[in-house]
Amino acid sequence: MTDWDKRYKEGFYDGANDPHILLQKYWSVIPEGCVIDIAMGNGRDALFLARKGFVVYGLERSEEAIKIALRSSKETKHGIGIIKADALALPFKKSTANGILVFYFLMRSIMKELIATLRKGGIIIYETFLKRQNLIDRWRDPEYLLDDGELIEHFQGLELLYYEEKIYQYNGRKRAVAQYVGRKI
Repeated sequence: MTDWDKRYKEGFYDGANDPHILLQKYWSVIPEGCVIDIAMGNGRDALFLARKGFVVYGLERSEEAIKIALRSSKETKHGIGIIKADALALPFKKSTANGILVFYFLMRSIMKELIATLRKGGIIIYETFLKRQNLIDRWRDPEYLLDDGELIEHFQGLELLYYEEKIYQYNGRKRAVAQYVGRKI
């Protein structure tokens, strides 16, 4: 099992300060209001949306990631609510979020709960690795990687705004990912 605190302490995620490209492209379709960033990491996406005027709550279990997010929040003077919790037990009521972000995190057992947490008209923006990633670079546990075509299947019933599976270059490394943007109708 990955020791997330150790990764953050050792600087594994240093340099990841800009919001994810998918969020940069689609943030404007999220209705005004509350956004939840699941497994927010260092808070880069949450802070991006806070600067845009959203009320953002980041869910994170790594104490070290939370420290980094809090430090960044103070430096930028844009507050975000941080909830220290494991995504396995989401602490949100149904129909409370105008947007949900999930980047590079996969827990299949909460997919329906993510949809239930969205308000009508709410947007989910989701990007994570495909199993093909294991053919490109270091091994990752396939339990946390998507099969081709799987991500879109989890969000049947939402209005599809964007979906793509692709391999692209990021910081000199190839990434095999699925990207999804959808609206609850």
